[in-house]
Amino acid sequence: MLAASDLAALAVEKPSIVSRAEWNAKAARTDRMKRQTPREIIIHHTAVRQQPKISLERKMRGLQGFSMRPGRVGLRKKPAWGDVPYHFYIGVSGRIAEGRSLRFAGDTNTRYSVADRIQVVLEGAFDKERPRAKQLAALSQLLGWLTAEYAIAPEKISGHNDHAQTNCPGPHLKAKLPAIKNALRPRSD
Repeated sequence: MLAASDLAALAVEKPSIVSRAEWNAKAARTDRMKRQTPREIIIHHTAVRQQPKISLERKMRGLQGFSMRPGRVGLRKKPAWGDVPYHFYIGVSGRIAEGRSLRFAGDTNTRYSVADRIQVVLEGAFDKERPRAKQLAALSQLLGWLTAEYAIAPEKISGHNDHAQTNCPGPHLKAKLPAIKNALRPRSD
């Protein structure tokens, strides 16, 4: 027999997600990636101001192109990654795009372990601007589904800056995480 918390988890619907095929993703280079089993979720911001006039599909293709070739991020060299670094991207309109397969760990240009962590990024520079209500609603829905699907406790959701010396996900987004995580906790009757 299922417990009440198990029944609540089963009721969580997968949000609408723009698939890799829909944004015309290139094939991932899995030889450059490491397998994982999702156990935690890390929240990021793009650190680039929101661009509502550019389609989510175009942003994803641009991110993938940047990610799969070597380059620089600030003063650091960035190797060619196997795919986009994030598993999910939430655009300015609240649309969610599928990124890297959850079977593979994300990539980062900061020093922390990405192993067994789902990487979710929201479009915006949340040290300068605020996440939009549609983005926060999409994040809440995505996190609700992911925590139920992968049996991840809300306490296992954190910001990038909880693991590395960075401003990411920005103070305006980071301030929203406690309320979102609290809403994911099972309610006792």
